Amino acid sequence: MDMEEFNKLEEKVNNLVNVLKRLKEENKKLRIELNEQKKGATELDKERLEVKDKIKSLIELIESIE
Repeated sequence: MDMEEFNKLEEKVNNLVNVLKRLKEENKKLRIELNEQKKGATELDKERLEVKDKIKSLIELIESIE
């Protein structure tokens, strides 16, 4: 293997390492984003349950008047 081929190989390996580093960082950011979205979904579920319970209570109150 001559020096020119070795230099090309070294450049390709360096490029690959840089791409892998970027992908690792992007993966980390996406995991954080996903966890935040899951947390938001959980909070929405809690709010929905609260609204459902309040509506149920109101319906029971109305039915008790009849």
